Amino acid sequence: MNKITRFLTFLLIASALFLHSCIPDDFDDNTDDPIEKFLGNWKCEETGDINGYFGPFNVEVVKNPNNSAEVLIRNFNYQGINIAARAIIAGNSIGIPKQLICDDTIEIIGSGTFRNGEFILNYSTNDGADLENIKARFFKR
Repeated sequence: MNKITRFLTFLLIASALFLHSCIPDDFDDNTDDPIEKFLGNWKCEETGDINGYFGPFNVEVVKNPNNSAEVLIRNFNYQGINIAARAIIAGNSIGIPKQLICDDTIEIIGSGTFRNGEFILNYSTNDGADLENIKARFFKR
């Protein structure tokens, strides 16, 4: 092989390696279930505009057996392990559709984002007397 052929071969290989390295590291091939990262036992801290800071307390997030795109957040708003809020997962987003919990006495709605191993929810509760806006942080220890 002469110098020009070796140089062209080197240039071709270097170009192929360079182009291959341009594939983004966060490429999502949709093989992972986005719900999985939300599942498990969490600690929760809440700060409300009426009741202030509360926590941390334990929360469990499980798959909703009735809807594959939803999870159930047990002990939501520290209402007890038998009280669960439905939440819809889409990628790193979590949404709480308007619903009633606690024997239909508290209306809730909200949304949040999963990031860096935890998720933040901004939601509101309305018990008919008070409307409270709450920021909740869910984390694992």
